[in-house]
Amino acid sequence: MTAANSPQHHPSTAVRIGSKLSEAFERVEERIRERAYQLFQSREEEHSDPDKDWFDAQWQLVAPLELVVKEQKNNVVVEGSLKGFAPKEIEIEVCDGELKVFGSHSESRTSEENAATEFSAQKMHFYQVVPLPCSVNGDASEAKMFKNGKLKITLPKKDAA
Repeated sequence: MTAANSPQHHPSTAVRIGSKLSEAFERVEERIRERAYQLFQSREEEHSDPDKDWFDAQWQLVAPLELVVKEQKNNVVVEGSLKGFAPKEIEIEVCDGELKVFGSHSESRTSEENAATEFSAQKMHFYQVVPLPCSVNGDASEAKMFKNGKLKITLPKKDAA
């Protein structure tokens, strides 16, 4: 990575580090469950595949997110690209050897054409649970979102304190 591309040269904004994600995960999981059931009902029973219905529903409702975990001497660093999301739309939680990342983004557009008004809305959600390679100090964690859409989460190791 060149100095010009390095994250230090992109202004960043803090991301919430919270402990309320469980509720958000449960709501998203409930929506997936409902959609999977709709997919199940739309098929003939002898051709049903509950696992496929679940994965199809998850794919339709939750955007995939790739997070890269890097273990350093004193920290565990997790990075990913979240273009289109604002820092206030993202929350992370560290507990029980896992990192949970959740995001929800809504946008709406109104356009007028030939004296007709058209309204469209789009919602994007993601959540990802990443196992951590070692114990970390969740209270001292830091998460930043850079203007280029890069999310960087720094988790100090417990044994490095």
